[in-house]
Formats: sequence, structure tokens, C-alpha cells
Amino acid sequence: MVLESDVVVQVLLRERLRITALAAGVLRDTHGADDIFQQVVLAALEHRSDFRDSGHLLAWSLRAARHRAVDACRLRQTRVLPDEVLDLLESPDTDVADGSWSDRVEALHRCLAELTPSARGLLQLRYGEGLSAVDVARRLSRTADAVYQSLSRLHRGLRECVEKRLVGGAVRGTQ
Repeated sequence: MVLESDVVVQVLLRERLRITALAAGVLRDTHGADDIFQQVVLAALEHRSDFRDSGHLLAWSLRAARHRAVDACRLRQTRVLPDEVLDLLESPDTDVADGSWSDRVEALHRCLAELTPSARGLLQLRYGEGLSAVDVARRLSRTADAVYQSLSRLHRGLRECVEKRLVGGAVRGTQ
């Protein structure tokens, strides 16, 4: 089944906030995110015969927006969010309309705020300054393996914290 052009446009306009929010989160530029949304719509219309249904179209659009935003960051030589964060933002089961996307982002911010200063410093070096794990290890006089293990624990802990806050309904409150 080929999606008609009007269906493609309707789906993408309905999901515009999610697609542009993903792009803006990566780029940190709302105007650039709007440009990416327009590019995604045009590309989706060109490839509409490839989509099985609106869910497939949405998943493809989120992935396309992510890749275009990451490419734009590389061209601008700006830092890119870690894949784990991009995966959370891109998740097709996150529904912006019911507020779960903003709840997820808020939960992530709260979980980040609960980290120890050394954990926040490690994340700042790796993602804020865009250093490789090897460079972070050199700067902290640690082994690269130790940095990789610490980052892995931090990612896992943040994921668990966000999930706990979302399931427990504790996004807005304290826990």
C-alpha cells in the first residue's frame, strides 16, 4: 500500500512538534530544526511508496530528522548528543501529544541534577566538551577502560532513573 501525498503531509504535520523537537534538541537551533522538518517532509513525499503505514512513516521521519541534525552539527563543528540520548528522543513509542515526551525530558533533567559532581563532570567532559573517552581518560589520569565503564554505568543509571520516574509518576514531584 502506497501512502498518498495528503496522508504523508497530514501525518507529518500532526507529528511536527516531535520531529522539530528532536532536530532542535540535537542542533540547539530552532530555525535549523524547522529547515530540517521541511527537508524531511520533502524527502518523505519523494519516498512515499516506501512506507507501509503511518507508523513506518513516523519512524522513518524521526530517523531522517536525527541524521540530518547530526550531519548539520558535524558541518557546523558543534557537539552531538550521545546516541543513548538521541535514542530516547527518537523513540517512536513516545507520544508528544500526551505529554510523555516532555515528561521524559523533565525526568532526564531531574536525574542529571541528582548525579554527583564527579559524574556530572565526566559527562560534561565527554558530551559537553565533545572529548573522546580516550581524551577524557588522559585529562582525568584514568584508563580509557575505566572511563568507558563509568560512562556505561552512568548511561544505565540515567535510563533506570528516567524509567523509575516515569513509571512512578514522580516526574514533577520529588522522589
